[in-house]
Amino acid sequence: MKKGIAIILASLLTVAVIAAGLAIWLPTQATAREASQMEYKIKAGNATLNRKVMGEVATEVNGVPASPVHSFVWDGDGVTPIKAKVEIKINPVTNSGEITAEWKDENGEWTFKQTAFSPPPHSTGLRVGPSASSTELVMDDPVTTNVYLHGNTTAGGPVLPTDFNLLATWGPAEVTLNGQPFNNPFDGPAPLWVAHTMTTVGVRNSADGTVRTTNGDIFNPMAAANGAVDNDDLEFHLVFHDAPGPAVAGNFPPPLSFFYHLTFEDVKIDIKHAE
Repeated sequence: MKKGIAIILASLLTVAVIAAGLAIWLPTQATAREASQMEYKIKAGNATLNRKVMGEVATEVNGVPASPVHSFVWDGDGVTPIKAKVEIKINPVTNSGEITAEWKDENGEWTFKQTAFSPPPHSTGLRVGPSASSTELVMDDPVTTNVYLHGNTTAGGPVLPTDFNLLATWGPAEVTLNGQPFNNPFDGPAPLWVAHTMTTVGVRNSADGTVRTTNGDIFNPMAAANGAVDNDDLEFHLVFHDAPGPAVAGNFPPPLSFFYHLTFEDVKIDIKHAE
């Protein structure tokens, strides 16, 4: 029975991530809508690495296990506190800015840098429309604000509950490990990685690392329309991965050969705007 459920979940996520996607590199930059003095500055710390090796390592990148790895571990098993910090300075109207991060895990010291932003092939957010009873999907915008993602929105795969995002970004990023390039050997913008960040309401329970449904069960993609969030909390998520391809045995998300996922619990946001 468990094997059958696992096969159903893998099939569901393979379709969802390829069709609705997570974040896939596109070679062209998004065109700025208009000049605006809008600026978001975000700093975050107190992070966890959400990653569990599910068996004997089959593939690795520079000594870091690539498969079989579960990168969402909703039950909290595999959520590890780490020393980390991230900073963002970005204009969501001109789609310009920079994201930098530093952290240390069991593999060593990492850095992350992103200075270009490009939209994925799926919607980059769901918004309430002119009426409370209507919604609209945001398309081709690599830096979005005030949108819902994941869950059953079709804006991103059903890997997390439907969550409200103050800011979300997509695009290629450069990663290093112990001072050396940590290059992408798989599909996508190699040697760069596909990156995605979210500044969102609370999704993961900081006490036990779990992600749950509204009735208290552990979340899974089949419960995408019933995920629980904490609207009195803020989190910052940073992920990087290759582009989707054939399903990789033992990996979640299954269409990705490598996936790395950080969640930051202490988040400070400064938003400025001038006409």
